Amino acid sequence: MITAAVIMFFAAMPIGIFIVTFVHQSFYLDKSQWFFDSPISSFIVMVGMLFSIPLLLIIIAIYMSRTEESRRRNTIVLAATFVTILIMSVIGYLSLDNYYYIDRKGIHYDELWKLETISYSWAELTSVKQVNINDGGTLKPEKIIFTYGTEKIDLPLSPKLRNEIEPVMRFIENEKGIRLDMETIEKD
Repeated sequence: MITAAVIMFFAAMPIGIFIVTFVHQSFYLDKSQWFFDSPISSFIVMVGMLFSIPLLLIIIAIYMSRTEESRRRNTIVLAATFVTILIMSVIGYLSLDNYYYIDRKGIHYDELWKLETISYSWAELTSVKQVNINDGGTLKPEKIIFTYGTEKIDLPLSPKLRNEIEPVMRFIENEKGIRLDMETIEKD
């Protein structure tokens, strides 16, 4: 059991990244979406959940080696296993149900701890701002902020979003007449 735990420990990160990417690309991605991405929190929670499996296996192995074979011990181990599987299933689902996408209707965001997708319509958009960081003369895009009245949606400007934001900004400018504002922050 310890050997399996060690193997699972080292496999947790690549397997977690693969699971989130595979499920999002297979079941959530739609051709009508202009942009789809998984927040880093989705990967962190999945990898963390997978890291906990070998730790729990080690705890169970230690408990079993220090207690006598009995019906009570078997019941405790079985109950702990079922509770662990239930908790990990819920956490795994929440991790997989954490994404955001942009389409013709607006921005749609399913946060980590919520079970529903929140949609922000382009009709309610009031401004768009890109924040850049000046790091010793090098300008790095940091995030893009969509403002809906008093509510702001910050999306990190990952390389993927930077490559796919141009058609979105063209649509917003043509349909809503809202231009992209730029803000530069000096890095300390």
